[in-house]
Amino acid sequence: MPPSLARKTIIEIESALADNKTTAISEIIQIIQQLASKAFSISIGELSELIGRDPTVTAKVISAANTLGYNPSAQPVSTISDAIHTVGFEKIRNLAISLMLAENASYGGNSYEQRQAAALCVCSGMLAKQLAKRPGREEETELFFVCASLRNYGHLLLSTFKVEDYRLARSHALDMPEEEAFKLVFGLTPLALGEAILKQSNLPRDIQHSLRKLRQETLSRACYSPQDETLLVSELAVSLSNVVFDENVGPSDFNHALNQVLARFASSYPLSIETVNEALLAVDESISALNRSVGIAERHSPASAKLQARLNSVHLPSPPKHARIKAQLASKPISEMSADERLSFSRQNFERTVTSIENALVPGSKVRLASIFDEVCRSFRAAADLDSCLIFAPEEYSPQNFSARYGSGSLFAKVKNRPIVSPEKRDVFSICLTRKEDILIQDTQTGKISKVVPEWIHSAGDTSSFIILPVTFDQQLRYLIVGTASEGRKIDLSPTDLKYLRSIRASISLLYGLIDSQAVVAV
Repeated sequence: MPPSLARKTIIEIESALADNKTTAISEIIQIIQQLASKAFSISIGELSELIGRDPTVTAKVISAANTLGYNPSAQPVSTISDAIHTVGFEKIRNLAISLMLAENASYGGNSYEQRQAAALCVCSGMLAKQLAKRPGREEETELFFVCASLRNYGHLLLSTFKVEDYRLARSHALDMPEEEAFKLVFGLTPLALGEAILKQSNLPRDIQHSLRKLRQETLSRACYSPQDETLLVSELAVSLSNVVFDENVGPSDFNHALNQVLARFASSYPLSIETVNEALLAVDESISALNRSVGIAERHSPASAKLQARLNSVHLPSPPKHARIKAQLASKPISEMSADERLSFSRQNFERTVTSIENALVPGSKVRLASIFDEVCRSFRAAADLDSCLIFAPEEYSPQNFSARYGSGSLFAKVKNRPIVSPEKRDVFSICLTRKEDILIQDTQTGKISKVVPEWIHSAGDTSSFIILPVTFDQQLRYLIVGTASEGRKIDLSPTDLKYLRSIRASISLLYGLIDSQAVVAV
């Protein structure tokens, strides 16, 4: 996990939760958080007060508590306290959480991703309750609802406050493991984010344990403790719910996808596909009853729509065009990206590089320069859509001349290790060596510019545009970072790209100084 990017994400989420501009959703999320954090210690009065903060939820809890599903004896309920005494403390707590999430999932003003995440929380929680049911322990399964719901808490936060980056992470997840995709964009997984935010709430130990990453050693042995069971059932319910919600899983592949999940849990928590399908049917009935009791139309309930599609073996409803994910940014020309997409794309490509160099700036550490510079070239090529990126370093015995020591792309392959940059040559590179200034050539064929463009720049085909970025230390030139584009394209750097490139060059300069003073060892 890149620590700086992860910290940045956590700080941004904390700020968003505290921001007055996001009061409505923040209040709902914070109430859910507080209800969970006091799962075992909250008093009836405190529960009444927390639910009472939202008049709409209060009214709907009371309304639901008057239905036969929650109140078979039909005792009149007019307050939250009445509801708790009649229906039961834990059931009302979880009903309140379900209602807030259901409201969030059905509200058209929220983003598609936010509604899906809220619905996934509800579905996971209700499914965990069903999977954990055993004769004589119906009340105990309420804990499984809270734990499984909160395993999706990071998704709810990211889809609420960082939806553009959330879409980007999900699109990357089509080409790489989901955990890696979210780490690439946010520095940590949604599960780790939820755990980090909820840690501040002093959650009960059982709930804290259920938010951890499920390790292979726990999966590979029979479940032998209540804490392990809570963790296993929560992760199992979330994994199965993800299959239910996955638009890339068609009707004919649905049971196979469920069986793949069940196979992971075969040693620790074995269940049959029939048991899971029965549980999904029960969840659909529970969500439908919840929707009816509070007046949410089925068509406005993502969980109902998806569960019913699965149970009827039909395709899931299509997401809106703007929310359809594919590995699009990697193949989309940067000139066609929106400002938000470009920002996300730049951050996604450069953050890992920034972190790699920061980690090398620790006195006493050993650093592979090749790895650092390869990472710089990778990120620069991707962010600016370059054909080649080269890093020139001084020749050992004639330091006034520079050779391409590191890089990637066809041009680097052609000129690697050749001392082709020299102050004696009257070209644009010799100007950079003398002045130590950034140089951007947008068109190599333009008038007088073409006369100072060296021939080697076209060694791998016609280079139409290139940029030279010097790296200095102690007023001496140490490296040149060169990026090239071909086929008539011009190098287009966004303000975010430029900011990252300045930061990267400053860090390389610091690293050079540390190596020069032997505080860091280059290997």
